[in-house]
Amino acid sequence: MKPWIQKHGFKLTVSLLLVALAISLFTWFNQGPPLPVLKQAPDFELSGLDGGKVSLSDTNGKVRLVEFLFTNCPDVCPATTYNMVKLQNELKKDGMWGSKVHFLSVTFDPERDTPQAFKTYGDKMGMDYNGWTLLTGTEKQTADVAKDFGVMVQKMKDGGFVHTVTSLFLVDQQGQIRKIYTMGEEMDNDEILKMIRQIAGSK
Repeated sequence: MKPWIQKHGFKLTVSLLLVALAISLFTWFNQGPPLPVLKQAPDFELSGLDGGKVSLSDTNGKVRLVEFLFTNCPDVCPATTYNMVKLQNELKKDGMWGSKVHFLSVTFDPERDTPQAFKTYGDKMGMDYNGWTLLTGTEKQTADVAKDFGVMVQKMKDGGFVHTVTSLFLVDQQGQIRKIYTMGEEMDNDEILKMIRQIAGSK
């Protein structure tokens, strides 16, 4: 065997390297380059709809999509949630929903977004609570959490809000923010889904 190895070893090594390169290029073009880590997501503790305390770290080990919204928003927020529901339905087909991927929606209008009102909104939008948590708290608590994520929120005299439109965050299994998305109609669901699958499949 030795002479054969000596004779063919170099060709075999080159062949294996070419195969490895081909696999890497295939992964690159189909999944894209690895997403950078932007920063560690700030952990927080807010209230679930049942009044129980929920932390972001409770869902560590899963890829998270974190949304900041208020349900009386006339345009951007419902459009974002609608797109997230479409993502949810695709992830259910993959078998990732709830097991590998979890969505969290935080309202910064807790006075009007009572647990009952928030649940009604979620039901109407088609949320599947097996992998989606709705979070509330005091107005200060939710505004502070939004601010920690870099989302600026201002309450208007009419009770509405203006807020940063980059209020949708892709958080990996270790609690690191990997991507920040613009909300609403500018969301690219195909791109977001690809990124979620890429991260969820990397662990």
